[in-house]
Amino acid sequence: MKIAILGSRGIPARYSGYDTLAEELSVGLVKSGAAEVLVYCRSTYYTDQPASWHGVRLVYLPAPRIKALESLLHSFLSALHVLNQQVDVVYFLDPANVPFSALLSLLGKKVVVHTDGLGWRRRKWGRLARRYYKFVEWLAARTAHALVTENPALQAYFLDEYAASSVYIAYGAESRYGTDRSVLRDLNVTFGEYLLVVARLEPENNTDFVIEEYCNSMVDMPLVVVGDSPYNPLFAAYLRSLSNNNVVFAGRVDDQPKLNALYEGAHLYIHGHEVGGTNPSLLRAMAAGTAPLVLNAPFNEAVIADAGFIFEKRTGHLTATLRHLMTSPSEVSRIAGRASARAARYFTWDSVVAKHAQLFRGLNCEQSTMSKSARNGVRN
Repeated sequence: MKIAILGSRGIPARYSGYDTLAEELSVGLVKSGAAEVLVYCRSTYYTDQPASWHGVRLVYLPAPRIKALESLLHSFLSALHVLNQQVDVVYFLDPANVPFSALLSLLGKKVVVHTDGLGWRRRKWGRLARRYYKFVEWLAARTAHALVTENPALQAYFLDEYAASSVYIAYGAESRYGTDRSVLRDLNVTFGEYLLVVARLEPENNTDFVIEEYCNSMVDMPLVVVGDSPYNPLFAAYLRSLSNNNVVFAGRVDDQPKLNALYEGAHLYIHGHEVGGTNPSLLRAMAAGTAPLVLNAPFNEAVIADAGFIFEKRTGHLTATLRHLMTSPSEVSRIAGRASARAARYFTWDSVVAKHAQLFRGLNCEQSTMSKSARNGVRN
């Protein structure tokens, strides 16, 4: 069985949850012998461009770094390239690319779409872009041979909104890169004595709300903010204007051992994402044994269950919650243990690989059966 993965920046993972999924899934499928895998990479992110990585075949295509167009342009070129490849299933990781997946489906390729979150609710997009994201949801539900949702609330959404069934496959939580605690020294923070946010610095992740509430709480522990805002420097500047001297802006941390150390060393991980899906940063914090404090949203609640704390998006609630938790170390420790256990039980990359392999095999068998029936029809 041969699988092509489109829509990420490529592997090794460089930035987003898509990239991590592409890496873990492709390497896992090859290592387990379940499939041969081809991953399309954006050439601008890779100085070294080997033809393969851990047995995964790599193809590098141009991707000019233009907001909203980078992914579409690269996926368009990838779709043209994959047309001439002998692959059994094409897996699109970014729903924004669904017009190309629909085209491949029409041209006879078996296509699976990973739905991610609700792009049309992201405040960074204008009215036209939001309409586009709503359209591609509908198009994915109508044209893909299978949909993958990584959160039960998102699975329910596609069923309710489009009468479209999907396969629920969560992300994995564990990281295989180890830890490098030198980052704590670099940021001048102490293990177990800081709060952590890891997010793209975009409005829908509510980093501004978190910073304001944190500053109002007068909590002594510093708040470390990991993430950047390459396409919206004004928002990043706005976040700094809200901050006090206890807020530490670490920027984007690509070094995975250092990022793991930040997750592991935090007293609390604060998660303000609100537009859907299961966010890998939340899972990694849980797997690292750090108690999560999440915004009250169905997607977040589905991930943490009883293994986390919840805050409301109203003035003063997060402030009060932080003050309470700072005086309740045993409660924080208890929830941290639950979070670690839940991540180990429900969010493993081995499970992600196995469930994808089962899905791909089912589609491949279906295609083989149809081809056999067509041949028999010709002979008859």
